[in-house]
Amino acid sequence: MRKKHGLLKMMVTAAVLCSALLADSNLRVVTTEYTLRYSTLPREFDGLRIVQLSDLHGGVWGRDNAVLLKRVREAKPDLIALTGDLADKSTRLSDIDTLLAALCAIAPVYYVSGNHEWTNRLIEPLRAMFERYGVRYLRNEYVTLRSGEASLILAGVEDPNGWADQPKPDEVADGLPEGFRVLLGHRNYWIWNYPALPVDLILCGHAHGGVIRLPFVGGVLDHHLTLFPGFTSGVYHSGRYDMLVSRGLGNTSGFPRFLNNPEVVVAVLRRG
Repeated sequence: MRKKHGLLKMMVTAAVLCSALLADSNLRVVTTEYTLRYSTLPREFDGLRIVQLSDLHGGVWGRDNAVLLKRVREAKPDLIALTGDLADKSTRLSDIDTLLAALCAIAPVYYVSGNHEWTNRLIEPLRAMFERYGVRYLRNEYVTLRSGEASLILAGVEDPNGWADQPKPDEVADGLPEGFRVLLGHRNYWIWNYPALPVDLILCGHAHGGVIRLPFVGGVLDHHLTLFPGFTSGVYHSGRYDMLVSRGLGNTSGFPRFLNNPEVVVAVLRRG
């Protein structure tokens, strides 16, 4: 009898612990900061802070996204990069409108599209919001950021779900001017498909951190239900560039996030 009670107690304890971890993994927003060093970074941009928000899927953290916005403000960004899947079919666009207004009051905001915006025909409604608040939508194009006499190239590529005749990421990158180049893209495939892409840093998402993450294993599956997918979180190095993959904020996999908190990424660029 004592053994049965002991086993039952262990099962209840395990269930409570798992429930607590599930709740934490899906509701508590965390900030992950990465310091990336480059000898080619202009001195004037040493210390540049980029906050990356990816794969929101219309999620809301706190009233009017107060929790998420607090994390962004605390990161003290010089610019904010939205790397796709800002919204999906279940999103209330009024929530996105409120969020964009608040983000643009913190720092300049740049956006590239994700697969869900195209699949659910949300590009045009979103573009109207971007124009209202001053979000720069990078559609296979670039802007030149300046500090004194120095410049930095910030480019963005459309998601492959976009127009069939649009240029490919390598074509966009090949057309960039000389200088330090940061590329925004939604998908985390670049390091696989374009190992020699002529940029210095890529910021992307799409993999949702592997949805379920395990210690010493990493991501267990992506939203395509691929087991142990690659390039799900953190910094990866190719022969030419670094790729920083955000675990994102939302979820569309059908499985709850586990040991994989919604994430605000901060990329700090340093010279050296």
